[in-house]
Amino acid sequence: MKKLIYGLAFMLVTLAACENAQVKTEATSQEAVVEEIVVVAIPDFDSLAEQYIGKQIQLVGTVDHICKHGGQRAFLVSTESEARIKITPDDHIAAFNTNLEGNQVIITGVVEEQRIDEAYIMDWEQEVKSGVVPQDDKGEGSHLGGQLEKGGEGADISEEMQKIENLRQSLKDSGKAYLSFFSVLCTSIEVVDQPAEN
Repeated sequence: MKKLIYGLAFMLVTLAACENAQVKTEATSQEAVVEEIVVVAIPDFDSLAEQYIGKQIQLVGTVDHICKHGGQRAFLVSTESEARIKITPDDHIAAFNTNLEGNQVIITGVVEEQRIDEAYIMDWEQEVKSGVVPQDDKGEGSHLGGQLEKGGEGADISEEMQKIENLRQSLKDSGKAYLSFFSVLCTSIEVVDQPAEN
């Protein structure tokens, strides 16, 4: 009888130890999910963006421009380079206030990749030729040879077609099936320095 009692007690202690170890392992796994936010310098963004797709980063720079049509895009620059990074607001932020232009800010957000292939270019070309106002960010940003926003009502068709041709040539020159353009989905923005009033 004593052997039976000792055996049961041993099994209970062993099971309790295993259960405790499993809880510790689960807690450790949950702790590992917390992601470190990497600070990326604006001049380094283009060369590092691919390794941070889907991950949070932090950028410090000056808001160069905010899209006047609903504040759905902002562009971040720095004095150290010609780089211009497209920033879009998440659902929590919803839109950027145009008063942010000229302010130095800290942006925290997730790196996103947009892939542009020949089918995308052809679709955009058809939209322009048919007079349809593009609904996404086709033509946005300096990678297409200008600081101008995409078309929209009153867009210059010849300018839009030039952007399309620039993109098509870039795709051809790359020798790849698509071009990658990176942006940041902003999850938080903090103003650190405002421009002096004149």
